[in-house]
Amino acid sequence: MSNVVFSTLQYAKSLQAVGFNAAQAEAIAEGAGINHHAMQDFATKKELYEVRDQLNHKIDEKFSHLDEKFNYLDSKVSHLEEKINCMADVLTSRLFNRLGGLMVACMSIGIGLVTLMVKGT
Repeated sequence: MSNVVFSTLQYAKSLQAVGFNAAQAEAIAEGAGINHHAMQDFATKKELYEVRDQLNHKIDEKFSHLDEKFNYLDSKVSHLEEKINCMADVLTSRLFNRLGGLMVACMSIGIGLVTLMVKGT
């Protein structure tokens, strides 16, 4: 808000000039001076709009920064999901190979035992 100079003495003299006595004029001028100084602390609509726009700009910057962070985290999570899926495929393959080997070994032992039993009889 612009600083306007307000003279309580000049205002009191103006009040006396239109018929107020000195005590009345001084009391009214003092009250007007206090009101004038209090008004200096009020913000104009323009100032409020400027602050609003500044805050909106800062909020937009923060959300933009958060969007970047979330996109980065999303790419990391996607990469980890790919690794986990690859590791699951490798582990499944190893498990099938070991089970297959175990089945071949069991079959070989079984055939060997049957052969021994047939020859032994």
